[in-house]
Parts: sequence; C-alpha cells; structure tokens
Amino acid sequence: MFWSRRLLPAEQAFVRRHFGTSLAPLMPRLRLYLRRLGDTRRAWSFNGGRIALPAGCFEAGDPRRALRLDDAAVAGVLAHELFHQWQRLRGQPVTRQAAWLHGKAVCLGHDPYAYPRCDDAEALWACFVTAQVEQQAQMFEDHVRAVQRGRPDPAFARLAAHVRGAPLDEASQAV
Repeated sequence: MFWSRRLLPAEQAFVRRHFGTSLAPLMPRLRLYLRRLGDTRRAWSFNGGRIALPAGCFEAGDPRRALRLDDAAVAGVLAHELFHQWQRLRGQPVTRQAAWLHGKAVCLGHDPYAYPRCDDAEALWACFVTAQVEQQAQMFEDHVRAVQRGRPDPAFARLAAHVRGAPLDEASQAV
C-alpha cells in the first residue's frame, strides 16, 4: 500500500517557523510519504509537495505519528526536502539538476552536498547564491540543525531571512 499523510499541526508550525509564508502556495498540497523503495534510509522530495521520509524520522517509526522534530537531524532532513520544494516554487529544475549531481557522485565520487564552510555571513551568502540545488539545500539544513540544537549560527541569518520572506519574483532573481 502506498502510504501518505498531510502535515500535522506541529509540522505545519515547523514549516512556518523556518519558511515563513514562502511555502504558503504549497501548504495545502504538502504530503509526507513513507520511503519504501530504493535506499529507504534516505529522504526524497518529489514535485507537487510530496516528501518521502525514512521510517526512523517518525515517532516510534510509525508514519501515522508525528515527525521527531526535536531531533536536529530529523528536523534538518525535513528542512532540506522542504527547501527543494521552495526551489521548485521558484522555477528551479531540482529533479533534473539533482539527478545529474547524484549521477556524477556515483561515477566520480563527488559529494553533491559539500560546500565551503565559513563563519562570514557575506561569504556564506555569496556561496549560497552561486551554489547548485543540493548545496543550497544542505546550507539550509545546516542552519535548521543549528537552530534546533539551540545554537543558531549568525552566518546563516541572511539565508534564513531570504528563505522566510523573499517574494517569488525577487527570490528567483537572487538565487
């Protein structure tokens, strides 16, 4: 059976906290799926607001229960996949670009998520603006993980503000 559900209230609050209203057009369609095919330990984001997550992301491994958002790793994974939805809303061909990046990773051993770490907000922003889809999502995931651990990194402040509040037309020009 192909299983999915809508976001629970706490999960919707998580989306609003980290994305502001930037995902509002997608919120009614956002659905969580239990990852059952392929590498079931990895999350995956599909077009149309569909996000497949491993069973370990849910309380007691039960997809009918809430996501374990108190765990920074789970919160980061959800933020990463939601970020891909954010990118799609802004016209980025996430699936095509990610398929190419992951294909290169298999063939050449490149890490599609790696980006230059830095403590400088301007350097991080410059890196974000020129990064590919997986690097951008990883940056946002790292920001959310730090916030969930209670140690937000000021270097990510501009990125976080951009994601939370940039109108669609400005976001597509800036990224």
